[in-house]
Amino acid sequence: MLMTREMDYALRILRALYQGGQLSAGTIAQREHMPKAVTLKILKQLHAAGLVDSRRGPSGGYLILKPCSQLNLWEVFQALGENVRINRCQQPGYQCENLPVEDCNLSQELCRIQQMLDKELQRTSLSVLFQEKQETGV
Repeated sequence: MLMTREMDYALRILRALYQGGQLSAGTIAQREHMPKAVTLKILKQLHAAGLVDSRRGPSGGYLILKPCSQLNLWEVFQALGENVRINRCQQPGYQCENLPVEDCNLSQELCRIQQMLDKELQRTSLSVLFQEKQETGV
């Protein structure tokens, strides 16, 4: 599995909104060092998935609709339509040209690993991931 650039950008956009509240696309792009056109594209996907809303006007911008304490990595990736699979044989309905999935030890092991990966992506809320680490004085 490869974390796509779109996945990375979506998380960075959500982090900016989590930390800054309602922000314009330009402000998000500047804060996260992302091209504004890409920022707008990902915001459109997040909006279509119901994760962010947009407000028009001089005091407008984007904001997160659902608390980040109720969102996790898996949900964000699913909202983007990203297929978080470690191998193509893990995709629903995949027909292997070599063996039926139920007879393939490799597929069975990849399935076990996939279940662990999905569980890990669902384990931690975005609010925990987005909190800045506190500096400790030593």
